[in-house]
Amino acid sequence: MGGGYYSQDIAREARSSGGGVFSYQGYGVNAADASARREVHPLLNVHGKNRECMNETAIVVALDVTRSRGNDTKVVYEKLPLFLGQIELKGYVKGAAISFAAIGDANSDQAPLQVGQFEADNRLDEVLSKFWIEEGGGGTGQESYELAAYYYAKHSILDCNRKGKKGFFFFVGDEGFYPSVSPDHVEKILGRSISGPVPSLQAFQALQEKYHVFFVQPEKTWEERKADVDAEIQARVEAAGGQYKNVGVRASLIWNNRNDLDLHVICPSGEEIFYGHKQSVCGGWLDVDMNVQGETTKPVENVRWSRGTAPKGRYRIFVQNYRIHEGSGPTDYRVEIEINGEIKQFKGKMSAHGETSVESNQIIYEFDYDPSKRKVQDDPGEKATYAAYDDSVIRKQWASVLPSSHILPIADPARILDVMLGAMAITAGTADISSFARDLKGRDHTDAQVEEVRNALSGISIPSAGGSQFPGAGEGENRQSGSRRI
Repeated sequence: MGGGYYSQDIAREARSSGGGVFSYQGYGVNAADASARREVHPLLNVHGKNRECMNETAIVVALDVTRSRGNDTKVVYEKLPLFLGQIELKGYVKGAAISFAAIGDANSDQAPLQVGQFEADNRLDEVLSKFWIEEGGGGTGQESYELAAYYYAKHSILDCNRKGKKGFFFFVGDEGFYPSVSPDHVEKILGRSISGPVPSLQAFQALQEKYHVFFVQPEKTWEERKADVDAEIQARVEAAGGQYKNVGVRASLIWNNRNDLDLHVICPSGEEIFYGHKQSVCGGWLDVDMNVQGETTKPVENVRWSRGTAPKGRYRIFVQNYRIHEGSGPTDYRVEIEINGEIKQFKGKMSAHGETSVESNQIIYEFDYDPSKRKVQDDPGEKATYAAYDDSVIRKQWASVLPSSHILPIADPARILDVMLGAMAITAGTADISSFARDLKGRDHTDAQVEEVRNALSGISIPSAGGSQFPGAGEGENRQSGSRRI
């Protein structure tokens, strides 16, 4: 796969007309039926399929399409003609074909991995525009990058590998990955079977046998990251018909499997709000109660008092695992509590040993409420709650599976493709960082933009001329290596 020629004229026409770009929302046969099963577009479904590249240079661009990074895909789509034009004009790599991938969270999203075939012509536009930008994610600071790594390591076939060369692989995102590849995810999403979990390190090592692998990290401020995390809870509450805004007291619970967790709130009067008693005399209301039948992997429960109605006194909030619908391990959950405009976040694990009902109860928070005191201030423990989203924490995890020089932080998502071009050119030895910077200046980049790209690429070195970068035919079986085959 990967033959053909990319026409800039056709690309410009497609972008000027719009043409339903990114309008796909996972609808099946009957898009009008809201209950119809939703799934990835047929062009991007990898269930039981391989992806093959016969071109000289295989390039994978794997984009995080969860809430915090969904717009990156649109940036890449708009700049794709320029990207391919520069590859051809400058000769940074030869005979390029691209496979686009979209990454979500396999623990909660309906489309956690979408993978296009390697293409070199205008079919790339079609593949990219058919991404279902689900903007989901599980709100844990992790997405299923490891599943994408496993898929391409095991199920992409590259002609360049047979010739002793590697392709190029770019993850684009701002979160970490899960510690292992789940057999359930491999079976459900990839249509394959494995005997047990595969450590993520092993998956990334295997991927690097086929590709030069990079992580492009568009950075965000802590406040922006916090807003993205909190937006997941708000989105779930409001999508389910619950009240998130204009409250005096609110407790919201989210988790990412089909088990039936329940939120309980004991009011100042001693009255308990829960699934069996959803509205209290004092005005509290459990207005969202989910997963009674295990109907979703993105559930939420919400108890709230509208602003001005919550009584003064002591409140007690706890979580219970009423019923286990799937799995035998613990369930990660998050609880957000709003008190007179002040928001607190709590994380925990439920039923590590399969506990249910009263035996599973976990106290989340107790507080005294005074409706006359509206206080909004920073919580000193708040940073710890969002620690998994900190840029330095994310880079440290990626540095455990990739060379640190292949972690490419940028501030402006508009520089994503510039950084990719530079990484390929420097690694392939067709440009050094100075000549690539001159190319950027020639395309009217500002000094600040050029400097941002230079900083991101500063650690990449040109490979030495000696030695193959990939074991040739017959070498792989006997080669001594610290990594295990997956």
